[in-house]
Amino acid sequence: MEHTPIRAGAGGLDPHGLRRSLLRDAVFLRLLDNVLRGEYRRGQRLRLDTLASDMRVSRTPVREALVTLESLQLASVQRYVGVVISQWSVDQMIERMRIAQALLVDPPSNSVGYHDRFDKVWLRECWTEAGAFVELGAWYLRRRGSSVSGDWLLSQRIVLDMFFTDDVALANGIDAVVDRRRRVEIVERAVDAAGRDALDDCAAALLELSTALIALPDRFRVVVSA
Repeated sequence: MEHTPIRAGAGGLDPHGLRRSLLRDAVFLRLLDNVLRGEYRRGQRLRLDTLASDMRVSRTPVREALVTLESLQLASVQRYVGVVISQWSVDQMIERMRIAQALLVDPPSNSVGYHDRFDKVWLRECWTEAGAFVELGAWYLRRRGSSVSGDWLLSQRIVLDMFFTDDVALANGIDAVVDRRRRVEIVERAVDAAGRDALDDCAAALLELSTALIALPDRFRVVVSA
């Protein structure tokens, strides 16, 4: 399930080779990658012109990409100051998983559940088990009539998915390889349950998966100390 996140090459991003939306998305992914791997330090101030120049694009796709980065609370754009990288932490990332886990335990019902069956195709763009967890969890919440919660969870997919990739996780002191086989097996159980529309079995697997992901930072320290 592990895939390499889309990253810009050394030659920069070619604005003539990408549609505007694709260019914005590519810029966003590179910004997010740089934030999560610590290339941009917490609290660091960056100029919009500098970011655009480094990526060899105009200011427009950078400005558009920063809107999404701000919504994830990883940066802020301040007048007369520029772009300020947020003081985020590993604990805050894990807290996103804890919130998602709590939603699965007791999903608030705010609408009629939708009846679409889960489609494995939705997992094709996931890089990690965390991405699969979000896709499955969002489907489960919507199926239970918690569309607002499902939408919130989906909004977290890109950041959680990238955070748990091998190199980003390692940059934050986490060995994402630890216990991966078991996590992949849990994903497979959740997918099987979703395919059968067995909601309780799917939720049980997702709760087990979220617990494993939440425990990853501690598992790394245990392995190192051993």
